[in-house]
Amino acid sequence: MNIGTRGRLCFVSEVFLHFLLGQALECYSCDYGTCLLPSKTSCGLLQVCGTETATTSNIGLKKKGCLNPTDCLTDSSVTYLGLTVTTTRSCCLTNLCNSATAPKVSVITGLATILALVVAKLF
Repeated sequence: MNIGTRGRLCFVSEVFLHFLLGQALECYSCDYGTCLLPSKTSCGLLQVCGTETATTSNIGLKKKGCLNPTDCLTDSSVTYLGLTVTTTRSCCLTNLCNSATAPKVSVITGLATILALVVAKLF
C-alpha cells in the first residue's frame, strides 16, 4: 500500500490525538493460521489495531494484533527458498476494529470523529 504524504500526516495526527486523550485500544489478536478464534488484547498507548496478511502463491494467512503506527505505512516482500512472501498491513483506530467483519473507517472519517469528541469535551 502506498499512501501519500497527506495520508501519512492524517494517520500520524490521529494516533497523536489518541495519545493526547490517553486512550489505549483493545484489539483482536491471533498468530498466522489461528485467526478463526482470535483473543482480545490491550495495546500500548501509542499502538493501533492491525491485520497483517502474508501471501504467497495465492495463499494468504492473517495475523492480528497491536502494531506501531509506522508499521502500518509499509508493506514488504521477502523471498524464502525461491518463494516470495508479500506482507501487507492494514490498521485502524477504534476498539476491536481489526475483526474480519468490522467495517473499515477511513483515516479522514476517524480524524473528524476524534476532533468532534475533543471539541465536545471542551464545551
